[in-house]
Amino acid sequence: MTKKVTNKRAKRRLSKSGIVLIVGLIIILVPCLIFGWILVSAALQTGTPIFGDRYEGDLEPAITDDDLSRVESAVKGISGVQDVTTTLISGQLRVNVDMDDALTSEEINALLPDMYNAVDGVLSVSTYFTSTEDKKMYDLAINVYNFVDAEDENMIYYIVTKNAMMENYSTQLVSEPIDAELASDLRGEGEPTETPTAPTE
Repeated sequence: MTKKVTNKRAKRRLSKSGIVLIVGLIIILVPCLIFGWILVSAALQTGTPIFGDRYEGDLEPAITDDDLSRVESAVKGISGVQDVTTTLISGQLRVNVDMDDALTSEEINALLPDMYNAVDGVLSVSTYFTSTEDKKMYDLAINVYNFVDAEDENMIYYIVTKNAMMENYSTQLVSEPIDAELASDLRGEGEPTETPTAPTE
């Protein structure tokens, strides 16, 4: 009588070092997969605009198209103004004022408060261009110029600025350098210096 021999495969049990190795690989693999997914999703969304509202809860009351038209009309009523355009970009109202080319810098400068007051008469500065502790409001920039040609020394260009965090507006004549001598040196227009000559033997 022959005995039936059965081959039983012995079950292998993982050693402690094997378990530690597997757990370590999983711990490393999970962040790598997450990071890879972020990279792939970012690459697929390249060029896609991200829409959001960075001013949520701010800029209230809002400036409307009708308000812009009224600002243009008010500033156009000032003597010497030829044309006015307004743009509202990213929380800033820009008022571009084209002045009569015959006006001098001093004459244009004297009219800047009138332009600021004209805007204030339509959109109250204390309401639209002054932030509070819990609400950010618009910034205001009034660009005033006789013509636009940076190469022409007769160009006059002022900027009246009232950021929402400023108490009062500021005026700057940007067509002229603050330090004329330094600007001249930077452009290489200063007095030429003599190049030392090598001594002759």
